[in-house]
Amino acid sequence: MLISWLILFSSITNGGAAPAAAAPVTAVYPQPASQQLILDGIELGAKGAEVKEAWGNPSKIVSDEWSSDCEIWSYKGGKNVGMCDDNVSYVQVMADAKKANLNGTDIAMVNKDLRQALGKPEFKAEDGWGIVRGSDAIKVFVDEKGKLVSVDLFPEPCPL
Repeated sequence: MLISWLILFSSITNGGAAPAAAAPVTAVYPQPASQQLILDGIELGAKGAEVKEAWGNPSKIVSDEWSSDCEIWSYKGGKNVGMCDDNVSYVQVMADAKKANLNGTDIAMVNKDLRQALGKPEFKAEDGWGIVRGSDAIKVFVDEKGKLVSVDLFPEPCPL
């Protein structure tokens, strides 16, 4: 690199243009592709058949109060998925599940462990905090006393 700068300096001081070989090079580092988040084996946009393959048949299906054309599939063990047009619109793991699995890593459903695993919160609200990864967001919901309620995966920005 020093030789390139010497050639450049010599060319400029002698009245010539900088030779192409002497021009400084800018390194370009590609940004890593944003990994889609997977909560307990389910990712946003997964089909109903994929959810059933991973979690089995839901123990209960109800209409979503926020979106009348969507359903909430509830499973034993404190897991829920929102299904709209046979696509997963959100994934929820309730605190009583005792652990959640995020992208293959088990995390105890304890505020301290969730903060350590998810890192610094990128957003905070009265009812929790969360992170954003690409077009996905994870929110840790808490009650008015700060006790863990659930961990939810949803698209960012949230359509509701």
